[in-house]
Amino acid sequence: MMVDIKKILDEKGSILKFSGVAPEGFILVHEKTLEDLKDFDTWKSWKNNEISFEEMNKKNFDNN
Repeated sequence: MMVDIKKILDEKGSILKFSGVAPEGFILVHEKTLEDLKDFDTWKSWKNNEISFEEMNKKNFDNN
């Protein structure tokens, strides 16, 4: 079984470096992700499972 490292880094590169850092049951989110949730439409999309923390984190990490 081959592991496609490039694919993993492309999909989760900036988020993967934080795996194993947060205690069990917790996740780390980008500060901008928390700011984004103050917008009602973004919060509503997250609440209705239209967008996830992982997607918002990826967008915010990619913009840095």
